[in-house]
Amino acid sequence: MPRLEPPTRLKVGVCECPAEMRPGSAEWDALCQSVSRESPDLFLLNEMPFGPWISSGSHFDEETWANSCNLHERGIERLSELGAMVVAGSRPCRLGGRRVNEAFLWTLDQGARGVHTKQYFPDEEGYYEARWFEAGDRRFDVASAGAIRGGFLVCTELMFNEHARRYGRNGAHAILVPRAVGEGSLRRWRVAARMAAIVSGSYVLSSNRNGTGARGQVFGGAGWIVNPAGDVVAQTSSATPVVFHDIEVEFVTRAQREYPCYVKE
Repeated sequence: MPRLEPPTRLKVGVCECPAEMRPGSAEWDALCQSVSRESPDLFLLNEMPFGPWISSGSHFDEETWANSCNLHERGIERLSELGAMVVAGSRPCRLGGRRVNEAFLWTLDQGARGVHTKQYFPDEEGYYEARWFEAGDRRFDVASAGAIRGGFLVCTELMFNEHARRYGRNGAHAILVPRAVGEGSLRRWRVAARMAAIVSGSYVLSSNRNGTGARGQVFGGAGWIVNPAGDVVAQTSSATPVVFHDIEVEFVTRAQREYPCYVKE
């Protein structure tokens, strides 16, 4: 029986989702229709995509926390409706008694498995995350996502470039960056995504919230796919909230052998 060669091109997708999307809503159904038409190998949701952005509140509230956890559990139960081989995102949950923002990979046969917990938390208006979350075990490991090898940098973690470089050294095809950021800072986030791609030799995929939340907080949208050379090859907009691109494994392999990736630390 001939040995099957791994695919050299893999379809991935990113999005900008409504600020308070709920599983089963019209917004969710529209997203599922857009993604299932393309049947990507991997689709990235934004940071904690379901319901309100809870850390806009300056004080922790147990009921709000529990509601968000329950809403994400309901959302994860419906991820098969997206029609993707692998779905990536993050969710609030408790691990070892700690409240964490856990990045997960979902497949139909295994369900959602946590592979990383967010380590860095802002503490400012709209983003009082340090008051809501704790860092879980400190791991920045490459995980298999179907045929794709990927590693997470959840939102603020993208600003710590040393982790992107490490993912590249460990052979990541893609760095997954679910975000929840405002419009005014998009320029900086775009620069950070491009730099992460350059220093890692990996593709960088990032999805974001879009629109206005119940507390009046405005999110900036703009999901990106950046190639290993640092070029933005696909970007979402309000008119096109879901985009796709075929990543080339050979492009990654070549980039990770070249400057600046080969330079020793």
